[in-house]
Amino acid sequence: MGEDRLSELERRIARLESRAGAVAPPDRLTAAATHMLRRARQEDELGTVGYAGAARLTGGESLWDRQSSLAEVLSADWAPVAAVLESLGSRPRLALLATLVCRGRCTSTDLQDSLGGDGEQTTSGQLYHHLRALQSARLITQRRRGEYEPAPQSMPQLLTILTAALDLAGDPPLGPPPTLPDPE
Repeated sequence: MGEDRLSELERRIARLESRAGAVAPPDRLTAAATHMLRRARQEDELGTVGYAGAARLTGGESLWDRQSSLAEVLSADWAPVAAVLESLGSRPRLALLATLVCRGRCTSTDLQDSLGGDGEQTTSGQLYHHLRALQSARLITQRRRGEYEPAPQSMPQLLTILTAALDLAGDPPLGPPPTLPDPE
């Protein structure tokens, strides 16, 4: 083994050993959730639901942090919510969204090709049916005839919904189990 290669391995081992003794900082989302629970107890409220995220997509970098009163969420008009969730309840639509989120603007031909990968062919009529449903839910926009892109104002919510749905559908769920420390 060459001297340079041995020196590089020694540096890498030293860096790994120095990390092993480091204590991880408290998770900011857990700390925020603990604060929300404390506040709900103090104010005798149901609580707060929040979500946060960061993404580097073709449209640029995004950072988001949203909170809503649980009482407001539970008393909401469910009709528009059902329409959005219904628009997401299709494997081809989820595949179209994944393609658009990853690639940004796409032509209908690109989108048609992206759906042919699972062996199940999608007709152009079916494609446009799915695209119309996603447009109606304001998840995608049509720039020009036959050219679609993700709706930028919907990306934080969409990515949050998809992550939560993956967590619900997963066995085991994505990431560590959601445990909250006692806020006392």
